Amino acid sequence: MSLLTHFNLADLGTPRHGRPAPERLVDGDPQFTTWDIEQTADGVVTSGVWEATPGAYWSIKGETWEFCSILSGVSELTEEGKPPVIIRAGDSFVMKPGYKGIWRILETTRKVWVTRD
Repeated sequence: MSLLTHFNLADLGTPRHGRPAPERLVDGDPQFTTWDIEQTADGVVTSGVWEATPGAYWSIKGETWEFCSILSGVSELTEEGKPPVIIRAGDSFVMKPGYKGIWRILETTRKVWVTRD
């Protein structure tokens, strides 16, 4: 068993598909494609690749801590009560527990993510 997981972006395996829950949808019809890459045995830490098509939805982290690194596309994150922030390829950020804001996908966006619940 290897202790190294390499994210082969050219061959991520079989994704799962989804969309925002109806009560979180803000605008459009964003579609999500998620490749789950790795997780700890207890499922507390997970990682993968996520892609979303244009639209907007409420992103609510609850107790989850999430690191993101944008691979492609352009989105706008607007934390509740804060000014919007444009994110694009090359940007990295953390959404901390309690984060609530609107994620507006301006151009199909792909990110690598790591979460800790």
